[in-house]
Order: sequence, then C-alpha cells, then structure tokens
Amino acid sequence: MTKHIIEILSYVMKEIRENSFDEIDMQFIMDILAEQGFSDDDISSAMYWIMNHGENIDRLVQGSPDGFPKPVWRLLNERESDAISPSAFSYLFHLRQLGLLNDDAMEKVIERATTLQLSQLDVEEMQDLIAAVVLDFESSASDGYFQFMTTRLPH
Repeated sequence: MTKHIIEILSYVMKEIRENSFDEIDMQFIMDILAEQGFSDDDISSAMYWIMNHGENIDRLVQGSPDGFPKPVWRLLNERESDAISPSAFSYLFHLRQLGLLNDDAMEKVIERATTLQLSQLDVEEMQDLIAAVVLDFESSASDGYFQFMTTRLPH
C-alpha cells in the first residue's frame, strides 16, 4: 500500500462531498488522477476500497443533519504529542472531516503511532500509518490488493 492511495481517497471523498454522488463521473475522476501522475494500480486500489466501504460514501453524502462540521473531540496527551507532529494530527482531522476516518479509526491510528515510539511522525509517515491501520493493508496485501512501501514504520 502506498500513501498515494490515501491521497486518492482524499481527493475522491472531497469531490463527493462537494457534489452529489449521482453527479460524480468516476471515470472522469480516474482520468484526472492518472493525469496527475497516480499509477493505475493505486487508482484501482483506491476505487476498490471506496466500493467496499459504501457506508462512508452514504454518510458523506447525507452529511450531518444540522450542516455543522464534526466538533474537535480529541486532544493529544503528552506522550501522544511526542509521537505525532501537529501537522500530522491536523491531517488526521482533515481525513475525519472528509469522512475517510471515523472516530474509532482515528483512535487506532493515534494508538499505533504512540506504540511505535517514534518521534514526531510527519504527514508522509502518517499517511503510511493510516494506510497500514485503517485500510488494513496486512489482510489486503495477503489478498493481493496492495503493496505497502515502508519508510521507517514497522509493519
């Protein structure tokens, strides 16, 4: 699994949020992503994930009933803030606002980042960690869907 899949998912979810899902031309989006330099494998893997997680899309299209964004519910304790840079933590909230992460998945990512005992994960490393934890690359890789390219994160 590469971090590019997270970037693709973010882009697609943003498009869905800004438009009605019925009005989205997925082939057009895939063409745009290819023009931006994403590989066919990464695009296909991201689309596979989206199609298998339709509840995220339904929740995103329906939005919150009152139209307000989800409140910030989580602050990092000292140990967690030593492990996660402010920009990486902001990135997690960005993905949460897009509907790509729910609160439980976000908590798993924070827990895993703290457990790794690395100092100040940046956004790129956070993308790798999100791919590993949220997209469940370990079981997906055994099924042949993703290849995970590590930086310094153990898998």
